Order: sequence, then structure tokens, then C-alpha cells
Amino acid sequence: MIEIEAFLDLHTHTRYPDNNNFPSEDIEFAAKNGGFSEILAMPNSEMVIDSIENLNKAREIDKNLKITIHRAGALTKDLEGKELVNYKEFVENGVFIFSDDGKSLIDNNLADEAFKSVASLNSAIFQHCESNCHIKPGDIAPPNDNDSLIPIDEKEESEILLRDIELVAKYGTRYHAQHISSKKCVELIKEAKENNLPITSEATPHHILENNENLDLSNGLYKMYPPIRTEEDRIALIDGLLNTTIDAIATDHAPHPESTKIVDFKNAARGVVGLESAFPMIYSSEIFSIEEIKKFMVENPRKILSEIGYEVKIPETNIWQACNKEFKTKSQFNNSIFENKITKIEKVPENV
Repeated sequence: MIEIEAFLDLHTHTRYPDNNNFPSEDIEFAAKNGGFSEILAMPNSEMVIDSIENLNKAREIDKNLKITIHRAGALTKDLEGKELVNYKEFVENGVFIFSDDGKSLIDNNLADEAFKSVASLNSAIFQHCESNCHIKPGDIAPPNDNDSLIPIDEKEESEILLRDIELVAKYGTRYHAQHISSKKCVELIKEAKENNLPITSEATPHHILENNENLDLSNGLYKMYPPIRTEEDRIALIDGLLNTTIDAIATDHAPHPESTKIVDFKNAARGVVGLESAFPMIYSSEIFSIEEIKKFMVENPRKILSEIGYEVKIPETNIWQACNKEFKTKSQFNNSIFENKITKIEKVPENV
């Protein structure tokens, strides 16, 4: 038996508020089954969290769930990267993190204005780094691109990250790099931390545990942003966690209907679910000790949110037991790349 405090996920897509009544209780079920008691919800729901009206719609649903949901606001209106939201209004309503997650704020002049404004409000920017997200979003990382699959080169990520680091140095903006995937980005964050810039970052279980060698291009489950990259990149992420360059493991939990993932790679929706599989698969990899996992999934995420201004709860303790069986997603959306892979630990059912 292993007893460990409930996890806090810095990167969950709740999908609601929306017009199709996404089953919000499925987020709760997935979180609790995976040992999470708190999540940071991304603003890229169907009704984008770019207004207080939509924020309140989300919170009306949040309060009916038996997990704590912290809210992030959009960086720009409708995530289009053309007009900044009213950050001050969000801060007055208890939201201190801003992100266009799923897209990047590309326009350099607008980014300068956003970093300056957010810094003045003692808030934070959480950035998804992808330079072509608005014009010609790619499909897959080299060398798996082909005549139909557009490559997502590493520089799409590192160029935005480098620009953002320069803006952090300019304005002192609190900054968090989301789901980094490349060795180059690890190096950039390491240098920024050595220069005492207020920067943190996260990596996902799928980028930590998988590489793009022999990738099955017929399987739309493996389409995600950023894409899974080389073995060299994967090892760099692990080293980055172990040497404190990367602060947290976050799931980037993104539920998709089966019909949008069990299709050819080109037409598949981007993203995977991860709340249920994160701890079982990370633990089963035997890459990290239980104390290291606790740091990446409990302590550091709580520290990041609390320092930004969110009130995190005293976590409950979950009990996990040893097993040796195939992992199965229990929630409604099972677009996990870890489905049917062997896990060595499972949550004791009585505490789910």
C-alpha cells in the first residue's frame, strides 16, 4: 500500500461551459479516480473564459463538483490573439492566471502589452508555445511528417518561449511554460532560472514516457500538441525534472469523443486524457521515486498556484495498492495513449 496526498493538476481542459452540455461530472470522476483533488481549468472551453459572464457560468458548474477547480482566464478575446481581455476585471474576481492554451499569443506587440499589464497586476501568464497555431497548425513532429502530415518543428515551441523569456526579463512577469516537449526548451528554461527569472514549467506523462520512434501513424490517439518528439527530447525532460529545471508533471487532460480520435492521423482531434493515467503510468515507469513524484504532482503545483494567489486546500490522502494489469480508463472519454498498457498500481476503490 502507498499513501500519498491528493494531486493538483496544473493543466486540465474541463470543456464546459459549452452549448452541448459536456458531462462535467466526468471531469470529477476522472480526477478523483486518478487521485486528483484540485485542478487548474484551462479557458479554451466552447464558451471561452474571456469574460466575467463566462467565468461565472463555469463557476456555477464547478461548485456542484466534489473537487476544487481553480480558474484561468483567456489571454485574448476568443483565443484569437488579436485583442487582450480585461485582466484587471478578472483579478478582481479571483482569477490570476491568463492563458490562450491550445494557441499562443503570437503578435509580438500585443504580447509585450500583455506581459506588461499582467505584471502590473501581480498575476501570471501560462503559455502554450506554438508559433504556427493561428496560420498553419501542424500535425506531427519530424521525422514522421510526410506529404500529408505537416511538421511541427521544435523551433515553433522554442522561438515563442525565447521571446517570452525576454519579456519576462523586461517586465518581471510571472510566467509558466506549459507542456514543454523539447530539449531546447529545457535548456532555455534552465538558463532563465539561472538568471533568477520568475519562471516555472511543466511536462506531461505522455512526453515523459513516449518518443516518436516507430510511431503508429494510423492511430489518431497519438495526435497531440505539442507532439511527442525524439528520445533525446524525452530524456531531456526527465533530466529537467530531476535537476529542478522543470517544476511539475501536469496532465493536459483533453477529453475527446471516440469518433474524433479513432480516425486517420491527419483528421484526428489533438489531445489525450490524462487525469486517471498520470500517477499509475509515471509510477509504473520506475523513473522517479515516490518522493520525487510527490514533489512534481503535489508539492510544486500547490506552491506555484498559492504563490500566484490561489487558495489551495489541505489535500486528502489517497491509498494505492500494487497490481499488475492493463490500465483501463473508467471515465467516459478514453482517448489515452496508455490504454491497455501495464500498470503496477491502482487506487483503492473505496476512496474513489
